[in-house]
Amino acid sequence: MLLRRGYSIFLPNPRGSTGLGRDFVQRVVGDLGGAETYDHLSGIDHLVSQGLIDAHRFGVTGGSHGGFMTSWLITQDSRFGAAVPVSPVTNWVTEHLLSNMGHFVRLFLAGRLEDAAGHYFSRSPTFHAHKVRTPTLSICGALDRCTPPGEAAQFHNALTQSCAKSVLVTYPEEGHGVRHFPAMIDYAARMVAWFEQHLG
Repeated sequence: MLLRRGYSIFLPNPRGSTGLGRDFVQRVVGDLGGAETYDHLSGIDHLVSQGLIDAHRFGVTGGSHGGFMTSWLITQDSRFGAAVPVSPVTNWVTEHLLSNMGHFVRLFLAGRLEDAAGHYFSRSPTFHAHKVRTPTLSICGALDRCTPPGEAAQFHNALTQSCAKSVLVTYPEEGHGVRHFPAMIDYAARMVAWFEQHLG
């Protein structure tokens, strides 16, 4: 749908992704949201330098870890014109305590929940929401146990308290991601409309 409307789509394979071996995946252990952040940003810089994308008109979206990265990127860089995080993690503390993936959080952050100076706090988008100026449409499923809907809700609330433009959509019958009709149609229409509205 986005391609048909003239958008270019950049699908990076940052460190931590599968498909390039175990070592490539393990490069994010203990550094989740660290160097991988710059894999995304340097890719965007390259596309801009090559004249392949408009430096003033691009957005970001992703689901699950991509939802975390979407939320995280807009707290770290102001260049994005619109964002659509889907099933995101926005607070590693609540993700650890309330999701069915506490073991994943502990493994990949390689930190301790009680460490107030550690990555549980410093790498949580919610605690950086005051920096965001990107219009953000957060999408979640009410039945999601991997990234519970409270993850999207708390980021949305933090953004609105900072006067950023934010909309939260929770699908009552969806779990991790939007996978069923008619919710898929509604989600797709909302995402495209959000980018059209804010990117022109």
